[in-house]
Order: sequence, then structure tokens, then C-alpha cells
Amino acid sequence: MSGLGLGLGLGLGANRIVDRYGNMPATFSIPAGFANSGTKRINFSEPVTVTMTGNVTLSIGSTEYHSGDTIPVATTYHTLTINNPGAAAGTITFGKRKQITYLLLNNLGSSVITGDITGMKLTYLDLDGIGSSVITGKITGMKLITLYLRNLGSSIITGDITGMKLTYLLLYSIGSSVIRGNITGMELTYLLLNNIGSSLTYGTNLLNITDSWGIRLLGNTVFATAAEYAQLIHDAATGTWSGAYPFRIDAGTNDNCPDWDTVKADVAVLRGKAAWTIIPSAWLYDNGGSWPADWDEYTGEE
Repeated sequence: MSGLGLGLGLGLGANRIVDRYGNMPATFSIPAGFANSGTKRINFSEPVTVTMTGNVTLSIGSTEYHSGDTIPVATTYHTLTINNPGAAAGTITFGKRKQITYLLLNNLGSSVITGDITGMKLTYLDLDGIGSSVITGKITGMKLITLYLRNLGSSIITGDITGMKLTYLLLYSIGSSVIRGNITGMELTYLLLNNIGSSLTYGTNLLNITDSWGIRLLGNTVFATAAEYAQLIHDAATGTWSGAYPFRIDAGTNDNCPDWDTVKADVAVLRGKAAWTIIPSAWLYDNGGSWPADWDEYTGEE
């Protein structure tokens, strides 16, 4: 099946993104014969004028939009139904890139959406299972509250999350994408990082874990220092949990092992809140670390 192309340009840096690219049109190119697939959601900072060429059609719910119509700002988002039954490609343009605040592309299968998110003023970005699509761009400077990148395939998203007030952070199987920065000052409701190496650091955060993802550092995800892990354990122990969701740390070394005597009180508290059974083997005393083999039975009593 033919794909769906999103013409969204390139960016050169956080300070020049909006000036150079934010004022450019957010144009989707719709190939001939395209039949709506997957989930596509969008929202704006202000009403936008939609422009369509060729035989492209757009519906939002039961409302069909035509070229020149104004799409209002949704309470949360608009779910798009896009088709092009014609024999030639067409386009659809949603105002300017800087007007886009919400973008979700999920389960696109063999559809091909290509483009660059640089220049958008996103607060919500969710790319999950985008198949053959190739989305690239920089998130640096965006005021994201939700960042959900999963199963990106060949797509490459880069940028720095430092200073963002994220409440949802999930990076899972992001391929060649590189997200850097410091996880600090966030009110996270879940944290899941899978196979992202050492590109992120941990500061301190107010944790209110209400999602079954819990807190998981999977695969080769690693923080560089023992102090970062000690702070994460402390934040999780003093935070709130609405259920016994997973707390898991896969990777670690002797060098970044938090001292057992320093963290054991927090470990006892956290084990009463979360489902925690996995730590790096290098943290165990028998492997050069400081944690006892029965750490997962510790209750605070010597």
C-alpha cells in the first residue's frame, strides 16, 4: 500500500527553530490510493485553516472538512481520518508548524509518513509502532509534558529533555534516536527507559506513580553514578504509588552501585510500595558490590 508523507522540514537549533521552521506550513503529502490506516491525532494552539489539493479527504469524527475550512482547537486532540481515492497524489496542510501542539502517530503498519517535527511547539509527542514511517527532528526547546517514543524503526528523534516538566517519559526501542539531558524537576507518573545507554542523567523528581509501567530501567540503560541511583531509590521510596507497580534496574556496575548502608532504609520502604525483585548483579556483595544477597527480604530490621 502507498504511504503518507509529512513535509515538515529541518531545524538547526533550539533558538532558531520557530523563526526558521515554525512559520512554514505543516503539509502532509497524500499519495494516490491512500486508505486511512493507524491512528493519527493532532491539536493546535489556535484555530487553523486546512488546505487540500487533489482528491484528498479529511474527516474528524462525523465532520468532513474541505479546503479553506477552519479547524478549531480541540479540548485534547482531533483524531484524523485521511483518504485519497484519486489516481494522483495530493496534499493536506494544517496551518503552520508552530501551531501544532499535539502529535500522535500509532500503529501505521505499511503506511509511510515521513517528515521532521523540528519547529513544532509540542507539549505531547507519541510515536509508537510507526512501521515503515520515518519521522526525524529535534525536541530540544519544546515544552513537552508527555514524551512517548516506542518502536521507532528507522525514525530518528534527537534532543535534550533538560528543563522539561514531563509527567510521562517512555523511551523504548528507539533505534538510532538519541535523547539526552537530565531527568530532574519532573512530576513523573511513570518512567520507562529501555536500551538507551548512558545518554540521560538523574537529578531529583517528585514521583507519583499511577501507571502500571511503574519505574523501569531496562536493557543497557544506565546512570553513571551511585549518587543518581541512590536519589532515584529515595525519590521512589518517598513518592506515592497507586499500586504495587514494577520498580526494576537491569544494568549497573561496581562503580555505580549505591552504598547499601546509605539506601537500605529506602529499599525497605520502597519494597512495601512497589514490585521490586531485580537489581544489577554487580551490586551484590559477592560480585564486588555492597548489597547482600537477601536484599529483597530486608524489612528495616537488622
